[in-house]
Amino acid sequence: MFEKIIAQEKAKKILSEQIKNNKIPHAYIFMGEEGTGKMLTAIEFAKTLNCTINDYTKIDAGPCNHCSFCKHIDSGTFPDLHIINFEKQDEIAEKESEKGKTKLGIKLIRYMQEKVYIKATDGKWKFFIIEPAEKMTIEAFNCLLKTLEEPPDNTIIILIAKHKETIPVTILSRVQTVAFQPLPNIKISEYLQEKYSLSKENADKIADMADGSIEKAERLMVNTQNEYSVLWSELTSKKLAVADILIKSKSVAKDRESAIEAVSIITETATKFFRQNPAKYANIIEKLAESKRYLEQNANPTNVLDNLFMYINSKTKS
Repeated sequence: MFEKIIAQEKAKKILSEQIKNNKIPHAYIFMGEEGTGKMLTAIEFAKTLNCTINDYTKIDAGPCNHCSFCKHIDSGTFPDLHIINFEKQDEIAEKESEKGKTKLGIKLIRYMQEKVYIKATDGKWKFFIIEPAEKMTIEAFNCLLKTLEEPPDNTIIILIAKHKETIPVTILSRVQTVAFQPLPNIKISEYLQEKYSLSKENADKIADMADGSIEKAERLMVNTQNEYSVLWSELTSKKLAVADILIKSKSVAKDRESAIEAVSIITETATKFFRQNPAKYANIIEKLAESKRYLEQNANPTNVLDNLFMYINSKTKS
């Protein structure tokens, strides 16, 4: 079970044992830093209990990921899975002044309670996921207590939060706490390599700065890609002095793997321009491909990028 969840073996074991023994608490709090798999685990939990192909009471398996219920949960259209968050709060707001608040208020929890006591539409289990739970007001927490004390059958409430100190003791005493640990660097690196085709060296660098969080790692990766998009814009928008080009080249050519990744990302940007103006950018696309081949053949990264950046600037400057 929970094959999609990276690491978190202890959390997965707790949930898997409860599912297999059919002894499932009515309420949980998934506790841990952002990007450690809390929301994804909650979604996989909902799929496992509602899957129409793999019956968790009969076989030791997670969701099939192919039945209509699994597909609807993945797409966010399953009527018995409710995400209780700021987006939902804005959606149910009666007045414009009630939108954009920084706390999850009592109106949102009352809305949830109305849904809690309605019979399931399609699924075997109803799920309510409150995120971020630490942003609830005291009034909202107090309102939630009644539901936690008298939950309907086949209903699971999952609070998602970062730190135990942000949740009232009265709430913690009524839910099962499942802790999520920061992810190992090697797991984050493997994820980035597999999903985004990053080189191992660059994936390792990002993982080292990610503090055990997939979300932070992805933000760092996007920032790197944006950095190269800005570089492309600078090289193609105005005539740069040779000294300025060499400085930019040196900042990118830290090592061969970084240089190859930079050329790959710049190529993606250049390809978009090529589609709009093939005549102007065809030679640049060829030059980028040539530069990548040189780098893969162990040519000096600084020399290759010096030459490439000066070529791009000379061919595209305004």
